[in-house]
Amino acid sequence: MPKKQPSKKDWHKADIIAAVRKTGTSLRRMSRKLGLAHTAIGNALHQPYPRYERIIAQQLNVTPQAIWPSRYHEDGTPKSGRGERGIGRHIKFNASAENNNVNRDDIREVA
Repeated sequence: MPKKQPSKKDWHKADIIAAVRKTGTSLRRMSRKLGLAHTAIGNALHQPYPRYERIIAQQLNVTPQAIWPSRYHEDGTPKSGRGERGIGRHIKFNASAENNNVNRDDIREVA
């Protein structure tokens, strides 16, 4: 009988918050740095927000699908029904080890 692959689980909300804090910032500070409402990025902890998920993942130097595998296909595309609207829908993800702080320069719009 073939072995069953372990299911990939989303990170716990508290683990995401702790990981962000270990980088020296908070979700609230990240939101403010980007000129968003102080609770904006934290919304990704409760429901799918691909733009904010990418910002959190970039801060942690991982991919969004590593944090929320239930929200993404294996190739990294968001699962159906989660289309992005408005500003930020064409943002490239860049998880580089030397970039530990999120700022507007880290997020590049793609035409």
